Amino acid sequence: MTFKKTLVAASLAALSMAAMSEEAAVPAADDIAVTANVTLASSYRFRGIDQTFNQPAIQGGFDVTLPKGFYVGNWNSNVNGNAAGMPQGNIEVDLYGGWKFAVNEDIGTDIGVMQYLYPGSKWGGGLEQPTTSTFGVKQGMVNNTEIYLGGNWKTVSLKQSFAVTDYFNAKGINASSTAGSGYTDLTATYDLGGFDNALAGWGVVGHAGYFYMKNYSAANYADWKLGITKDIGSGWLATVSYIQAATSGNCSNTSSPQPYCFAKNGWNADGTANGSTQNAGHATAVVTIGRTF
Repeated sequence: MTFKKTLVAASLAALSMAAMSEEAAVPAADDIAVTANVTLASSYRFRGIDQTFNQPAIQGGFDVTLPKGFYVGNWNSNVNGNAAGMPQGNIEVDLYGGWKFAVNEDIGTDIGVMQYLYPGSKWGGGLEQPTTSTFGVKQGMVNNTEIYLGGNWKTVSLKQSFAVTDYFNAKGINASSTAGSGYTDLTATYDLGGFDNALAGWGVVGHAGYFYMKNYSAANYADWKLGITKDIGSGWLATVSYIQAATSGNCSNTSSPQPYCFAKNGWNADGTANGSTQNAGHATAVVTIGRTF
C-alpha cells in the first residue's frame, strides 16, 4: 500500500521531493506526457506500517498526464502479504486517476480515486488474527478503493483519503463495514539550496499522518516521517528517512495480541503467531534510491 499514491508515493515515497515540487504544475491544454519511475527501498512502509517485515522492496510505475489537468497511473511494490494481512499475496498493484487544478503558481488542488489490489491474496485485514470481539475479514482477494481530495500551498500539501469499500477487507466489530475509514496526510518539503548554495540538491521532507478505522477504533494511530533527500542528477533521487507510527502492536500477550502485532509468516488457525512477531509501526530508518524518466 504506498503513497506514491498520487501525491506522495507514498508511498509514498522515495520520490516525494520531486512529487511535491510538481504538485502545482498542470499540463498545457493539449499536452500528454508519460513518465516512469523505479525505486529500491530498504523496506516498504505504507502509512507508517511495515509491509515487507523489514525486508527490501523494489517499486515502480508510470504516470500519464492528460489534457485539462487529468491524469492516470500505476504503482507496484513487493510485499510480505502473510505478515501484513494479505495472505499469499506478494505484490501490491495500485491504479489511480484524477484531476489537478492550479489556482496559481503557489496553490493547487487534486481529486481522484485509488484502487489497491493484491493479486493471489486470499483474505486479510492488515491486523492481527481476527476474532468476533475485535474485527472480522471479508473473504477473497484483498483490495481497497479510496477517493482522495488534496491541496497544496507551495511545497506544503494536505490530503484526505476515504475508503469507499471495506478497508483492505477488514470488517469492524460484529462484522460491521469499515467503509468510511480514512487517512489524513500532511507533508512538507524544503529545498536546502535556498538556504545556502553549497546545499543545492539537498532537501528535507516532513510528514505527519493519522489513520482512523470506522467501527474499530483500536486500529486508529498517528504516524510521522522526517527525511533528507539528495538530487543526484539525471532523474535520480536518494532519501534517508526516520519513520514511526504510534500503533498498538504489543505482541507479548500471545492469546490476545494488539492490532498491529504482525507475524512474519502470518497466523495459525488457533490464533498463534507463525514465526517471529513485531510491532508493525516500530521506529525505523528507510533508505531509498530511485529514478524518474
